Amino acid sequence: MRAIEQLVTFVATVIAAILIGFGVPLAWVWIGSQLQTSSGASTVNFSVAMVILFGIILTYVLLLYLAGIVMAFFGPREGAPGGGPARARAPWLKGMTDTREIKRGSAMGGIERLFVVTTMIVTVAFWLWFAFKAGSPLPSQ
Repeated sequence: MRAIEQLVTFVATVIAAILIGFGVPLAWVWIGSQLQTSSGASTVNFSVAMVILFGIILTYVLLLYLAGIVMAFFGPREGAPGGGPARARAPWLKGMTDTREIKRGSAMGGIERLFVVTTMIVTVAFWLWFAFKAGSPLPSQ
């Protein structure tokens, strides 16, 4: 049963990462195409390009903010099993003794894992595109 739960979590994470990584930029490119007054693939108004750029950045900031709210709301509670202390100590303030308790499990929560997987998928996709599909930026003679 645990393996099925992990598989479902993995598949949901990959699907959400693809939607976040590719859906947000493509949505803003579509919005930019609706704002563009003239047709033509070679010319883009500066203002439309800035709307696309800052729209993508703002959307990702809002998604991260929303993810933080979700983590705070659905995360482990203090005193509950798996809940942390009320105030975490910085690693450099902890003693270097062998009596320190060993924490088991992942240090990353679901939302952090989602954004890490999103970054990895988008980075690999960019490098594959850059290596095989982008073509040479130099003019052909």
